[in-house]
Amino acid sequence: MFQLKQVFKSVEKGLESVNGSCKRGFAAFVLGAMYGVQAFAQSKGAGGFSSATTEIKSYEGPVKNLMYAIAAVIALVGAFNVYFKMQNGDQDVKKTIMMTIGGCVAMVAMATALPMFFK
Repeated sequence: MFQLKQVFKSVEKGLESVNGSCKRGFAAFVLGAMYGVQAFAQSKGAGGFSSATTEIKSYEGPVKNLMYAIAAVIALVGAFNVYFKMQNGDQDVKKTIMMTIGGCVAMVAMATALPMFFK
């Protein structure tokens, strides 16, 4: 309770130089935020977090497959890009090949590491 009084005193000191309408607006904001925190603490906040966690975990498989699909698209586009650069005689074919391989490896590595974030 002592810390809450300090917070109110510091807010009051900060609002001394502000005009009346801003003070009322800020006070309404603070009271609304306090009410929201209190309502969340008394409601089913923990149940909401657990249901959100299980909901997010259910997306793990589809997101992993999507990342593999993105890696495949990167490989296809990169292969066409390399082919066209080779046909035109460009000098940066090696750089394009390395960037394509790097993008594919990065996407596959992220898809493989994705389940570790859900544990």
